[in-house]
Amino acid sequence: MHRVKDFYNELAQGKLVLAFQPVVWLPDSSRVLYQEGLLRHVDARGEGVYPFSMLEKHQMMRELDRSVVQGVIESLLQNEHLRLGCNISAQSAIVDHFWQPILMQLRDAPSVAARLVIEVTESATPPSTSAAIEFVLCLRELGCRVAIDDFGAGLGTLEFIRQTRPDIVKIDQGYLQRARLETNSAQTLGHLVQLCKTLAPCVIIEGIESEADRALATACGSEWGQGYLFGRPQIDALGARCQVHPGSS
Repeated sequence: MHRVKDFYNELAQGKLVLAFQPVVWLPDSSRVLYQEGLLRHVDARGEGVYPFSMLEKHQMMRELDRSVVQGVIESLLQNEHLRLGCNISAQSAIVDHFWQPILMQLRDAPSVAARLVIEVTESATPPSTSAAIEFVLCLRELGCRVAIDDFGAGLGTLEFIRQTRPDIVKIDQGYLQRARLETNSAQTLGHLVQLCKTLAPCVIIEGIESEADRALATACGSEWGQGYLFGRPQIDALGARCQVHPGSS
């Protein structure tokens, strides 16, 4: 719990910012679908502690998730040309008073909602499947795009994806890593891409680090990718730092 307290103290002190990494079209990486915001410390040395699993274990992700989403929305309000995304834990996927200020803000600013991608990471179970489905459908009704992040690595089910019909499915980088080494794993990745295409209009393979990875992802049927080949997360990618501060309950 000391790590969790230290982390939230840094959040309150404004020591955490968002670094942005592009999601690109594999045939031409200059075509960017959106940029995903990833949490980093102000010093940008990557030495900070990010106790996400601990936060999920103690049911303490919601304040962080709301703060990150609010930071991304503020950047979208400042620049009408941006398309940005960010992660939230499945634990946060419930429509209640906690999210109401943000939901109202998005309802009042449809042009912002249309440029926002919320990535639901299923490393922890949601409060309930029905609550998570309602949350995803609410975001989509407001005009946001919703992605299922790290698909294949977490606790998510095909039934949840079938019911929510997300706009994007992001395939966990572990599948690509295994596909580099084994023909059978490459075939598995290809089958997974085709399955995901029946569930969402956009499928992204994560963890692309080389031209060989890009070629493999393309051969497996993917059109979109994300990874170090196209750029590491950059704090100043938007021209200014995107600060993350805790919101009010």
